Amino acid sequence: MPLSPEQEWTLVACGLVAHADGILQADEWDQVLWMLDERLGASEATEWVGRLADHGSLRARLSQLAPPAPLFIETILEKAWRMALADGEASEAECEVHDELAEILGATADELAQWRETWLSRAQQRGEIVAGFAAVLAGSDGVTEPMERQQYVELLDRLPLAQGRRATLDGWLDSPPDLEALIGRTLGLAPEDRGIALMAIVPVVKAAGVGEVERELFLDLAERVAIDPAQAERWLDR
Repeated sequence: MPLSPEQEWTLVACGLVAHADGILQADEWDQVLWMLDERLGASEATEWVGRLADHGSLRARLSQLAPPAPLFIETILEKAWRMALADGEASEAECEVHDELAEILGATADELAQWRETWLSRAQQRGEIVAGFAAVLAGSDGVTEPMERQQYVELLDRLPLAQGRRATLDGWLDSPPDLEALIGRTLGLAPEDRGIALMAIVPVVKAAGVGEVERELFLDLAERVAIDPAQAERWLDR
């Protein structure tokens, strides 16, 4: 199934922001490639993976894209901004590329500033949910392994957390938040935000190695927050 114009714009914009600082993190790739799932055939997906890895190819494609419908401008820029926040905060280079994309798409500076404030607030809310699930998963078998502890700390380093919240979240690994409350908060998110939140804790599950307890809990969490089980399995097996 071919990409729609707004989906292609989204991939190009996200790819350019991911390349902006010259450091393409694994979690940034995951967020971009996740958008391809179930939208492309295998051959077309392979072509896009190659294009996303090539900054020059993305630049060339950007110059060829027709403007999207105004209805999609905010959504495209929001997803590109998520890429800038993939390692906790946006770098100057990522902001510059995002500013450029906003100008091309016709968003004003005032609109962009207001949107970014809203997006950051949502990202911080999502980040706390991610940290909570990660803490629950890490201790699900009654033992927090050193690798799980390291993965959790690295995860917090990448999350866009609200000022002053890091100390509280650091303590969650030894005293996890209530799981039912976390599920309730997650169900209050938009479907795509729920997917992003669950995908972000996949490294914690994988850090457990053969950890079947963690894997089963992750799949149960995915089902309880209305994530397609097959999609959750693909994240774990990628």
